[in-house]
Formats: sequence, structure tokens, C-alpha cells
Amino acid sequence: MVRKKAKKTCNTTCVGWFILTLLLKVFAIAFLVQGFVLQLTTGVLYYGVLHYFLGIIFVMLAWASMRKTGVCSC
Repeated sequence: MVRKKAKKTCNTTCVGWFILTLLLKVFAIAFLVQGFVLQLTTGVLYYGVLHYFLGIIFVMLAWASMRKTGVCSC
């Protein structure tokens, strides 16, 4: 007896995109806050710029993946 492969449903795909979006949002907020704290504690304006840059990249990736999950309406 041959068993059929279980097909990926749209629901599991949407859950994966949701988790990815959530992780990207968390990383974005963490890097933005860390950049702000670095600037505040050191008093040097450019110390937090790298963290701001990484936070903005994570925000853009989260936004792009949110648009991808908009297609997943099962």
C-alpha cells in the first residue's frame, strides 16, 4: 500500500509567514531601541547609527513579508 504525501496546506504556509513577520518586527524594535540607548548612554550621535540601520532593514523586511501574508487568506 502506497501512502500519499501530505500536501502543505495554505494554513501552514500562512503560519510560517506570520512567524517570520513577527520575528522580523521583534528584531527591528530591538535594534532601534538599542541604537537609541547607545546614543543616549554614550552621548556620541553616530554610535547608534549601525543599529538604526539594521533596525530599518528589519522593518522593511517585515513590511515586505506582511504584504506576502496578505495573499494568504485561506
